[in-house]
Amino acid sequence: MPERFTQREVSRIVGVEPSRLRYWHRLRLVVPSVRWGERFYNFGDLVALRSIKTITESRIPARKICRVVAALETGQTVRAPLGEFQFFPNGRQIAAIAPGFAGSAVEPLTGQFVLPFHSTAGGGEKVLEMQSSAAEEIFEYAVRCESQPDGTEEAMRLYRRVIEMQPRWSEPHINLGCVFYKTGELEKARLEFCTALELEPDSVVGHFNLGCVFDEIGDSEKAIQHMRNAVELDPSHADAHFNLASTYEKNGRKQLALQHWISYLQLQSRGPWADFARAQMQKSAPPKAPSPPIPFRPRKPN
Repeated sequence: MPERFTQREVSRIVGVEPSRLRYWHRLRLVVPSVRWGERFYNFGDLVALRSIKTITESRIPARKICRVVAALETGQTVRAPLGEFQFFPNGRQIAAIAPGFAGSAVEPLTGQFVLPFHSTAGGGEKVLEMQSSAAEEIFEYAVRCESQPDGTEEAMRLYRRVIEMQPRWSEPHINLGCVFYKTGELEKARLEFCTALELEPDSVVGHFNLGCVFDEIGDSEKAIQHMRNAVELDPSHADAHFNLASTYEKNGRKQLALQHWISYLQLQSRGPWADFARAQMQKSAPPKAPSPPIPFRPRKPN
C-alpha cells in the first residue's frame, strides 16, 4: 500500500498552514484522496506541495501555477505527463523541467527555454498584469493571515483590497464571506457569496457556502436550492450531500434526506459524520411492515 499522509501531517512536514492547503486544493493544484472522512496525500503530492510552496514564497501567486499547468496540458510547449515535470521560480515566471531535459527548462506561459534555476528580474510587464499579480500576492497573504489566531481583521482588510483591485474575481468574495460566517455576520456573508455567484454562477463552493448561510438563518427552501445546485455541479461533493440531507430531514422530507445520506456514505464511509449519517438513515427509513400472524393451536382443555 502506498504511503499516505493526513492533512495535519502534511502541514507539519511541508510547513504550510491547513488554510493554504485547502486553497491549493480548491485550485486543483494538488487533490488529495478522501477516505473515512479524512484527506490523504501521497509522496508525489508532498513533492508537488514543496514546489508550490517554493514558488509562492518567491512572491508568485498560486493562481499563476494554475495557468502554467493549463498551458502544459494543452501541449503547446513540451509534451510529457504533467506529474513528471519539475517546477521552480524564474524571476516573475515559473519554469518547468520536462523528463529527459535536465539541461534546459521552459517557461510554459512564454514558451521560452531557459537555463535551469536561472533567475532574472521580471521587468517590462504591462500595468494590468502587474496589478493582477499584486492582487494575487495580497490574496495569498490574506489566506496566511486568516490562519493566524489574531489575523482575522487583517485578512478582511486585505480581501477588501483585493476586491478593489480585481472586482471581477470571485475568490476573494468567497474567502471574505467565510470570514464573516465564522464571526457570525451572516448577512454580510450572504452578500459576499451572492456576489461571488454573480461573478461565477457555476461555483460549487459559492452555492455550498450560500446554502450554509440560508440554513443558518432558517430559510430552508433557499438552502436546499443552493445545496442542490452544488451537488448537481459536483456530485462528489460529500459535504453538500450531508448538508442537503440534514436540511431535508429538518423539513420532514425524510425520503429525499435518505437519498443524500446514502450518497454521502458512498463518498465517505468512515468517521464520526458517517456514523451520524447512518443513524439518520435508520430514522429516515420507512417502517417495516408488521409480521404476519403466526398460527397456533388452541390449548386442550384439562
